[in-house]
Amino acid sequence: MVDIPLPSTSAPGLRPSEGAGRLINAYVEQVGQGLAPDGFVRRRVPGVREFARTGVNGCRGMHEVSGVVLIAQDDQLVRLDDDGTVTVLGELLGTGPVTFASNRKSPTPDILCVTTAGVYECTISAAPTTLSDGDLPQPFAVCYIDGYFMMAIRDGRVFASGLNDTTFAALDFATAEGKPGGLYRAIPFGQQLYLMGPRHVEPWYNAANAEGFPFSRTTVIPLGLVSPFAVAGYEDGFSASLIFVANDRRVWRIDGGAPQVISTPDVDRALSAVDDVSQIRALCFAAAGHAQWAVTGPGFSWVFDLSTEKWHERASYLEANWRAAFSVNAFDRWLVGDATADHIGAIDENYHEEYEKPLVWTVITGHSAAFPNRLTVSRTDINMVVGQGLPAGREPIETRPSMRISYSSDGGNKYSVPVVRELGRDGQSRVRVNVNRCGMTGPQGRVWKYEVSDPVYVGLLSATQEIEARPR
Repeated sequence: MVDIPLPSTSAPGLRPSEGAGRLINAYVEQVGQGLAPDGFVRRRVPGVREFARTGVNGCRGMHEVSGVVLIAQDDQLVRLDDDGTVTVLGELLGTGPVTFASNRKSPTPDILCVTTAGVYECTISAAPTTLSDGDLPQPFAVCYIDGYFMMAIRDGRVFASGLNDTTFAALDFATAEGKPGGLYRAIPFGQQLYLMGPRHVEPWYNAANAEGFPFSRTTVIPLGLVSPFAVAGYEDGFSASLIFVANDRRVWRIDGGAPQVISTPDVDRALSAVDDVSQIRALCFAAAGHAQWAVTGPGFSWVFDLSTEKWHERASYLEANWRAAFSVNAFDRWLVGDATADHIGAIDENYHEEYEKPLVWTVITGHSAAFPNRLTVSRTDINMVVGQGLPAGREPIETRPSMRISYSSDGGNKYSVPVVRELGRDGQSRVRVNVNRCGMTGPQGRVWKYEVSDPVYVGLLSATQEIEARPR
């Protein structure tokens, strides 16, 4: 018996025959010494449990303030309470994503929202109203830091409000001019304000300037932001990292030191293939001690686990990518919107579906080959965590969970008809998951595909196969 090479990070490769394995809706977590040959278990990603339905499709942004969450849903502003109660507050015009910010004014904070239609003053109990300020040009985005609202203007200027106020003076601005190209975002991260444009990033610090703009520039980072919403990681309760897709179509991380590339060639290829970069969106969340950052584009969603620094892929049922849009840490959980529907979901490590639809855990192994010879595979054994059926669960998907096993003999281009093996009812720890008489490979060797859609805990520790080389 020889070990089947299991992926610890998703690496589809340029062609199926060049791949090193894939993790789709599966991520790795370290386990105790001796439990798995490479020290990892491949678990199912956290599920998304329905928290509320807004009645309005398409999430454009989310913001926690005063113990509630404000959500831009299509052309409406929606309030979400901690018990799941939804209140449609009123019209919020504009198209595409929005940005929210609120200050710390007591007892009632000011709340601003920037859309393509203008700047809106929001409350948690009434319809938004247009902010009328003749000194403020139409901004691209808003944020809050150290008592000031910051408005990023596309031409490169950033305006600061009055202290704990929503007024803007005509001369209270600075210009991000390290490189031409203007601004996409102004983002508070740590104790600095990051001005992010398509060709550069500038960290600014609070210099407490007595007149005009209160912040001063520290340096210029020669990296641009590929699109306005391709950045996340600065949100409260996430992680000490600012992560973004840069104008070089790679993913970079800033965590207090010099920026570092964290994307793999497979992630870079997916990003480089996007024609309309405005469709590249990022969000972050945390579950079971794993802080995770996700980037979605047409046809893909890649997730970076900051705990293990490994990448995996994620996809909603019958979709090419993950439908989650924007995230917020509220009510002691992470909430996500839905790009096309009216769902508001809660990330839940102990929930194994996505809005009651299957969350298909898929592991595609690396290659076992003896090129140019072929291999006879007489048996395979898969070391799954068994006995995870739920005694009072739904029959049979929760009480008698199973997995599908298929293989490819041409390097991953075509797969066999899957065989089904049970993973055991509750407490059935002696269940064996194996397949006999698995045929002969081509010269490209053998690739295995394991899939579980049943909504129970899934863990893959190792796999072996009995092989014998044959003459070419």
